[in-house]
Amino acid sequence: MNISRSILQRRRLIQSGSVLALGAATSLLTGRKLLSVPRRRPAPTPSMVSVEPPILDPDLPEPLLPEPLLIDPGGEPETAVLHPNRALEHEDRYFAFLSSLELRHLSPQEIIDPHRGIVNGVENSLPPERMWEKLAPTLRVADEIRERLELPLCRITSGYRAPDYNAVVPGAVRGSYHTRNQALDLVYFCTARKAYNMAVKLRNERFFRGGIGLYPTFIHLDTRGYAATWKRI
Repeated sequence: MNISRSILQRRRLIQSGSVLALGAATSLLTGRKLLSVPRRRPAPTPSMVSVEPPILDPDLPEPLLPEPLLIDPGGEPETAVLHPNRALEHEDRYFAFLSSLELRHLSPQEIIDPHRGIVNGVENSLPPERMWEKLAPTLRVADEIRERLELPLCRITSGYRAPDYNAVVPGAVRGSYHTRNQALDLVYFCTARKAYNMAVKLRNERFFRGGIGLYPTFIHLDTRGYAATWKRI
């Protein structure tokens, strides 16, 4: 078949245009790929992170929870003036009773001497004989604290308080465990906090059940039968 020259020229023009168009499209696509910045994956949010729940070992004991912080009546420091030569009724007999407890570190004399205090002209006294045994558990705790600390007891600032005497002690309230002969205020040859921590440790070990109070220079200790804890520093 004879094809005219004009038709052949038209076909060549169309083919060359298609090749140019294809080349331009390819170049444009390649340029877009080179210039495009890859999109970053968003950082995981807490809701996207999977956290495995902790596995509890049934063979391990439950952690010991701290005792609740309470405000205790009758734990205020005593501001008495001591009269070391003041005689106390039944002192010899109380001395013999305290000696029978066979404490390792606390002497009968240092337990008795705080009872010689006078506040606003009101004299303290030794506890009635019916109350003597009540102090024994608290004394044993104080003795054990001394043993564990490996430090001497500096002094006992307060032991038993007669009701009339307790009524004039600044900050003391009626019904204090000092009036029941179950409480001691103690100063050890260490910081009060160190002695307090040792008392808490003993109570956590079930050595006793009672109150522990922390003050700037001393600790309050009693054996009331249930745990109470407070800090006034």
